[in-house]
Amino acid sequence: MLEPSLNNTYRDVLDDDMRDDEKFNPVYVEQIFEAKTRIFDEMCKATGTPDTEYDELSSAKFNARSVTKKMLAEWLEAVCCILNEYATPVLASSMKMAADVDTMKDEKIIDQKKIIDLQEKIIEKKEAELQSVKTVVQTTVQSEIKSYSSVLKNTCNKALAPRRMQAALKTATEEDGRSKNLIIYGLEEKKEEKLEDEVLEVLSHLDEKPRIVSCSRLGKDGSVDEQPTKRNFQPIRVSLSGTDHVRQILNKTRKLRTVEGYTRVYICPDRSPDQRVSHKKLVEELKQKRISEPSKRHFIRNNSVFSCDT
Repeated sequence: MLEPSLNNTYRDVLDDDMRDDEKFNPVYVEQIFEAKTRIFDEMCKATGTPDTEYDELSSAKFNARSVTKKMLAEWLEAVCCILNEYATPVLASSMKMAADVDTMKDEKIIDQKKIIDLQEKIIEKKEAELQSVKTVVQTTVQSEIKSYSSVLKNTCNKALAPRRMQAALKTATEEDGRSKNLIIYGLEEKKEEKLEDEVLEVLSHLDEKPRIVSCSRLGKDGSVDEQPTKRNFQPIRVSLSGTDHVRQILNKTRKLRTVEGYTRVYICPDRSPDQRVSHKKLVEELKQKRISEPSKRHFIRNNSVFSCDT
C-alpha cells in the first residue's frame, strides 16, 4: 500500500476500485491526472519552479538544498505507486476496450456487407419479378390489341371507337377538373358581393386558406334576387389549385355546424350529374334508416350507407 507522503493531498482523489475494475472508466483517468498534478505542484513548490511549468523540473532542480532525500523518496514512491497500482490497470482496461471496439467495427463491417449482399439479392429478385410482370402485361396488351383490331374489322360502325375514346377522354378531363372543385350551398347572396372574400371567410372557420383559382355562383342567368331567401341562394363553385386542399376542407366541413351564421352552409364535392343522382339516392336511404332505426348512428361512406350502435 502507498505510505503517506508530503501533505498526501493527491491520495484523496484516487479511487481504490480502479485497481480491480476491468472495465475502462474515464473518471479513473481524471483521478490519475489530478493526482499527478498535485504531486508535480508539490515538486514545483519545493524546487522553486513556477506553477504548472512542469517541463522545467530537472535533476538540477531536484539537487537543490531545499529538496531533501526524504522528499525525493516520497515522490518516487508516490509516482511508482500511481503508475503500478492505478495507471497500469486503467491502461490495460483501455487497451481491452480498444480491442473490443476494433472487434465491433470488424463485425459491423461484416454485417454491413451481409446487408448489402441481401439488398442486391432483393433488387435482383424485384427486377426479375418486374420483368416477369412486364412480359405478362405486354403479352396481354398485344392479345387485347389483336382482339380489338379483330372486332373493329368485323364491325360496321367503325366511327364508334373514336367517339367512345373522345367521350372517355372528356369524362376523365371533367373528373380531374371536378376533383379540384368545391360546391358551397346556403351562403347568403348579396347584390354587390365580393364572392372570393366571402368564400375565404367561410373557409377561415375551418382553419384553411387555400389559393382560389376561381369562384362563381351557379345558375341559368347568374342573376341575384333583390331579397333572396335561404331556399333560393345559388350554390357557389370554387376551384382550388390542387386536390389536397379540397380533401382537407371536406374533412373539416362539419365544423361549420357550430359556427354562428354558418349553420346552414354546406360544402360538398363537385359531383357529376350521375354522381349527384347516386348521392341523392344515398341521402334518401340515410333518411329512411334514421327513421326506421333511430337508436343507431347512420352515415354515408364510400358510396354506401353504414349503421352502427351508438
